[in-house]
Amino acid sequence: MNESKKSPKVSGVAAGGLLAAKDERDRRRLARRVFLSALGTGLSLPLAYSSARLAVAQTTPRPRRLFLYYLPHGVPAEHFDPTESGGSFDFDLAGQGVLGPLLPYAKQTTVLRGISMNGASNHAAIRTILTGNADGAGSDSIDGLIAAQLMTTPYVLGAVPYAKGSGFTSDSFLVKHGSWVLPEEDPSRAADALFQSLGTASGAPNPAVQFRAAALSLTEKELTRLQAATKDLTDEQTKLGIHLDAIRQLKESGTTNAAMPVSCNTRPDLPTLAALSGADVLDPAQLGKVLDAQLEVAAHALLCGTASVITLQNMYVNADLNMGFAGGPGVPKGHHEPVSHSWDGPGRTEFALVQRWFYGRLAEKLLATLNQTDPQDPEHTVLDNSLVAVLSEVSDGANHNSDSEPVWIGGVETPTSLPLVLIGGAGGYLKPAGGILKVSALHTDLLATFAEAMGASVTSMGSVSSMKPLTELKA
Repeated sequence: MNESKKSPKVSGVAAGGLLAAKDERDRRRLARRVFLSALGTGLSLPLAYSSARLAVAQTTPRPRRLFLYYLPHGVPAEHFDPTESGGSFDFDLAGQGVLGPLLPYAKQTTVLRGISMNGASNHAAIRTILTGNADGAGSDSIDGLIAAQLMTTPYVLGAVPYAKGSGFTSDSFLVKHGSWVLPEEDPSRAADALFQSLGTASGAPNPAVQFRAAALSLTEKELTRLQAATKDLTDEQTKLGIHLDAIRQLKESGTTNAAMPVSCNTRPDLPTLAALSGADVLDPAQLGKVLDAQLEVAAHALLCGTASVITLQNMYVNADLNMGFAGGPGVPKGHHEPVSHSWDGPGRTEFALVQRWFYGRLAEKLLATLNQTDPQDPEHTVLDNSLVAVLSEVSDGANHNSDSEPVWIGGVETPTSLPLVLIGGAGGYLKPAGGILKVSALHTDLLATFAEAMGASVTSMGSVSSMKPLTELKA
C-alpha cells in the first residue's frame, strides 16, 4: 500500500531562516529596482548607488544628547520669566531679560515654573541639584546614572577659576560619580579627552549625508520619479522615502543652503580653544574665554557624537568672581556679593545682565553649533536631537530660596521657583512647547524626565524612592 506523500516538517529555526532569506532577496530586488530607476532619471552613478542603499536601510532610533549647564545663585525673578502677549512670549524684556539670548530658539525653549528642590534650601543645594538628595547623600548624580545605563562616559567640564587648595570646598561639587567629581577646568585637556577617538576613523562618508548633499540638486520631476520606485514600502521600512520627503521640504522652504555637517572624521578645528593657548585657565580674568572654549569643545563633541552626556559647571557656590573682566557682562562687582544678593532695583538689573551674559555664551557657542544637520540623522538638527538643560540651585538670588514661593520685590509680590530651562527636542521626546510650562513638582521628577528622554530609567535616587517623569513635557 502506497503511503500518501507528506510535506516535510520545518522547524521554527529553519522557518525563520527561510523567511530571512526571502526578506534578503526582496531587499536586493528593491535595491536593484531603485538603482535602475535612479539611473533612468539621469542621476549620477554614485547618487543612484546611494539611493539604492538608503532604500533598503533599516530605520534606527534618533540619536539623543544631554547637556547640563549649571549657573549658580538663581536669577532675579522679575527679569527671568518671559511675558506672554497674544499667544507669544517675550524673552528679551526690553534688553534686560535673562533669557533674551534664547530668542532665536524660542520655539524650542521651555521655561518651567513651579519646580521646588527636594530636601535642600541652602548653599549645599548645589550638591543636591543633580543627586536629588540633601548634601548628595546616597546617590550618584543623574548624569552618571544615565551614562551608566547608556554605557557611555559622563564628561564634566568647568569654567571655575579658583585658587588651587582654597577655592573649591566640600559644598562646591556639582556631580558625583562614585565620589565627588571636580570639573575639568582646562578646555585643552577636555578636548583631548573628548576627541581622542577622532583621527583614527576610516574616513568613509555617511551615505545618508552624502545622499542629502547630492539630492538637493534634483528637480521636482526627478524627486517624484525616484520616490515612486519605493511606493511599495512604508516609511518604517525604508529611509529613502523619508530622505526624499526631507529634501522636498528643504527645497520648498528655500533652505537648501542650510549648513551641512562637518565630516567628524578628524579632530575639529576649534578657534576659540586655540586662542586660549598659554592662558591661565584659573585666572578669574579669563573666565569668559575659558567658558567660550569649553562650550566650543562640548558643542563639537555632541555634534560629532564623541560624547552624549556632558555637564558644564559655571563657577561654584560662593564664587565671588568680579564680573568686570574683558568680554564679560560689564558689571565690575563680585558675582556672589553684592550682585546675586541685590534687593534694590539697580542691583537686580545688574544681576540680570550678568546671568543674561551666561545665557548669551550658551546661545552663541553651543546652541548655534548644534542647530545644524545631525551627521547621524540628516532629517534633523543636532539641537532637535538634544536636551540642553539650564539649572541653578537657588530660585531668586536675593531671597536665596530653593523652592516655589512668592518674593516681595519693590512692594510687588513676585512668584519664584527653581529657574529651569529646557532647549531642544531630545530626539522627539520633548513636547515642542516654546514658552512657559507651569507644573508643581519636585526637581527629582525632572531628573527622572532627563533619564527617560535619553532612553534610560531612573525611578529612585538615594532616599527618594519614587520619581516619575513629568508627563507634561512629553510629546
